[in-house]
Amino acid sequence: MKRIVVVLGLACMVAAACDRMGKSENEGESAEGIPVGEVIVADSLPVKVSVTDGHCRTAIRKFAERDVTVQFESGRYDLLHAVISGVSETANLRFNSVTMPDGTSAGPFGRDMDCELVQSGVYGLSMGSSVMYGEAWGGEFVLDIWLGTKVPYVLGRNYFVRNDYTSDYLLSNVITTQERFDAVFGRSAVLGNMPTPIDFDRQYVIAIVEPMTDRAVRYSVEGLVDIGGRINMVYRREVGEPRGYYVRPLLMLVVDGTYPGEIEIAEI
Repeated sequence: MKRIVVVLGLACMVAAACDRMGKSENEGESAEGIPVGEVIVADSLPVKVSVTDGHCRTAIRKFAERDVTVQFESGRYDLLHAVISGVSETANLRFNSVTMPDGTSAGPFGRDMDCELVQSGVYGLSMGSSVMYGEAWGGEFVLDIWLGTKVPYVLGRNYFVRNDYTSDYLLSNVITTQERFDAVFGRSAVLGNMPTPIDFDRQYVIAIVEPMTDRAVRYSVEGLVDIGGRINMVYRREVGEPRGYYVRPLLMLVVDGTYPGEIEIAEI
């Protein structure tokens, strides 16, 4: 399962802990200053959270002698990315397991994890210390949960960048009209294979164009997901040896138009 890449701006600052929280058992490892709401004391399990618009951020106070289990509903989503933060690098804290609605589980993981939500229902994230790495940890930490939906797409094949398109890169990586598309790209049948059909009434294009080069540039799409109405595309780029001719590298995705939204692109 590929990582879901998400960029989110958060404004709230963490609320002060209740008197019964006291100090963290591990000084300097509290979640103070992390932008969250009320700190949840995990003295009753499981901790149930609600994911809104694909994201949930929760500050949790964990006791050293017990693990913490957080439950959430998968809803319409089919991808999970979760991160533990707000603790020092040496804190003995990780995702021990994820439990599926049917009771099966997977793990352990590190401080961040990815999982495909193949079942619909209630999932559980268990967080605790590893017995392999010393003393059990207790204190405050921050849990981020992102849920996403895979966006349907096909690769656009047998297109090329027109010679009269002189910009090194696209002014916008998202093309939604035939007119804009035709101003950049031409079509070419290769060995009898016609260009990928595109219907701009039902689809749109995400494209990456680079300057002319004599090197082989290969792209692979690692993921295209919708999180809270934001479309996140992750791709990989590999550069090969020089060749005896020049081309303009091109990656084109033809995307289902029922998944509109702000597009964020990341290379890994």
